[in-house]
Amino acid sequence: MRALVVDDHSVMRAGIRALLEKVDSVDVVWEAGTSAEALESAEANRPDVILMDVELPGGSGIAATAEIVRNGWCGKVIIISAHDSHRFVESAMQAGARGYVLKSSPGEEILTALEEVLGGGSYLTPSLADLGSGASGQFSAPSNSPLSLLSPRETQVLVRIAEGLASKQIAAQLQVSHRTVETHRTNLMRKLGIRKASELVRLAIREGLISA
Repeated sequence: MRALVVDDHSVMRAGIRALLEKVDSVDVVWEAGTSAEALESAEANRPDVILMDVELPGGSGIAATAEIVRNGWCGKVIIISAHDSHRFVESAMQAGARGYVLKSSPGEEILTALEEVLGGGSYLTPSLADLGSGASGQFSAPSNSPLSLLSPRETQVLVRIAEGLASKQIAAQLQVSHRTVETHRTNLMRKLGIRKASELVRLAIREGLISA
């Protein structure tokens, strides 16, 4: 198993790495400290699992998760976060994460989450279990999240608008035309019932896609 640990604090990365090195099946552990480094490492190395922080320099770990999953660089991402807000959990699920563990949890819980996710299942910190996954046991986005209205590409555009990028910059990052970005912008704002970019920023913060 090859793992990527993403956190902007080197002490936290070292702690998670030490946990992973207790697992016999772990062969390689890569580290990243920013959203950009996480995307670069995921694309280059195609890890089997990613342990991802939420708040990262240069962008949200949840937004990075959405991009990684969409591109097929890794389909098994476990969010490790200090945030116990249901909104953050919902956003993580919408982005394609397979697990969500609180940083305040015992270290062994990370290994439990790892075992569940690598086994094809999902894992949610017990204290957040009232979000529920129903009898199916699937870790999936709840329909009451406004983000459930958006396609993965529209979510990517929303994040970049909220981060203050212009349409031309978004088009360059996503490698699509300026016109395509404008179409996504129009569609996502219509779906969300939003008219101003400032309202998108507030929504993105509330849903945990970007940090305040």
